[in-house]
Amino acid sequence: MQLDDKFFETEIRCGYEVSKKMKKVWAVELNLLEYFDALCREHNLRYFVEYGTLIGAVRHQGFIPWDDDIDVVMFRDDYERFKIIAQDAIDYPYFLQNSYTDAMIWNISKLRDSRTTAIEFPDISPEFHQGIFIDIFPLDDVPDGQTVKPVIGQMQREIWMSVVDAKGLLGLLDKGYKPAMDAQVLIALTDMQLRERMKIFEEFNASQFGKSTKVDYITDYFAGVESVRREWYSDIVYLPFENMMVPAPVGYDHLLKCRYGDYMTPAQIPNLHDGIFLDPDKPYTKYMK
Repeated sequence: MQLDDKFFETEIRCGYEVSKKMKKVWAVELNLLEYFDALCREHNLRYFVEYGTLIGAVRHQGFIPWDDDIDVVMFRDDYERFKIIAQDAIDYPYFLQNSYTDAMIWNISKLRDSRTTAIEFPDISPEFHQGIFIDIFPLDDVPDGQTVKPVIGQMQREIWMSVVDAKGLLGLLDKGYKPAMDAQVLIALTDMQLRERMKIFEEFNASQFGKSTKVDYITDYFAGVESVRREWYSDIVYLPFENMMVPAPVGYDHLLKCRYGDYMTPAQIPNLHDGIFLDPDKPYTKYMK
């Protein structure tokens, strides 16, 4: 990917100064997105830019000036296919990180550039990959009260709790909690290895794929975030994003209004990745030593 020298100059966007260093970080992320896009095109996988990246594409035709990452989403079926393909297709300096590659339980994957640094966890093992990344979120079916009843959401929540808080789940059962799933099944889950529980959680979500009129990043659904309509992702429109054209959901206006309200009015808010140590020029291994 070629970016002209002007791209890397310090720039004022919406009254906010974007430094040369951040421009270099952006360049790494654009390269990761281009690499990811090529893999998806090669294997006929759909994805969409989402969250702040989608706002940036619509409102700024690029990054939100105070943003420092790229977010994409994939429907669960494409996401699971991508994880399998990535095992053979992705080589150094790129690395696909998820719950099966590193000692962290995430319901997402991160595509990282190992030649760079994005240290979120300075006290973790040096083997934990901490290069600059883009986030890849799976979109799952969630209850809509029609084709998929709330009990399915309760089952999803119980399996997820077995992954992230097994002791808490057992404590609830001891106190008389009435689960949607069979209690003995949940108890058996808590006895399994952590990655086995994660695999069962993902397999359960995959088994529900295509049944609901609503979808969401599943832990947002657990947190009470309003879910969005599947039809808004029924097709792709391409929007400019810095030096690229990126795939956006055809219903992006409905989607962004649902998530953010008046998304066209810039609001400089803290980034979720505030506090990450970034260096686009050196590998994280230099620091983790």
